[in-house]
Amino acid sequence: MRRPGCRRQGGQSILELAIATPVLLVLMMGAFNVGALVIDKAVAGYATWAGARLAGELGPGVNGQTQSQVDQQVVQNVLASSTNLSYATISEIDVYSPTGADGSFNPATDQYDAFDGHGNSVSWGFPLSSRQQVPPDETSIGVRILWRYTPPTAGYSFTMQLSEYSVVKVAPVLPT
Repeated sequence: MRRPGCRRQGGQSILELAIATPVLLVLMMGAFNVGALVIDKAVAGYATWAGARLAGELGPGVNGQTQSQVDQQVVQNVLASSTNLSYATISEIDVYSPTGADGSFNPATDQYDAFDGHGNSVSWGFPLSSRQQVPPDETSIGVRILWRYTPPTAGYSFTMQLSEYSVVKVAPVLPT
């Protein structure tokens, strides 16, 4: 004996599956994209911190280094620290002296040296003579990167422009 309505329930289940599957796939792709973005954001944050830390240690240069040599070491450190960016690319690196209390980069007021995403110099404006190491006037040095994130899953055709920055004080040299 066949129960009435049994065939109708099977059709209803297939219809529910047909509606729910695309929704679940979009949610899963979105979760994957957000996870990849968070990982790349953490890597970018670490790269700026590593660059700022090195810039603080080098300060106005050690062993007679020039401004170009100091900043190239910082930029190469940022690029080396950011090699684990999975779905992002760096488009700009700035080494700067922040004037704002929050340490963020302001090109209108901050002294800065700018580099492209490959480490090539774009502009100079933060000389070694401006990087003071004697307390209580140690200079704050920041490193900012601009980076582009492209979602890894198919179906999304957009890119997000993001930035990260870290600021440290120049390592002090105590007067003798």
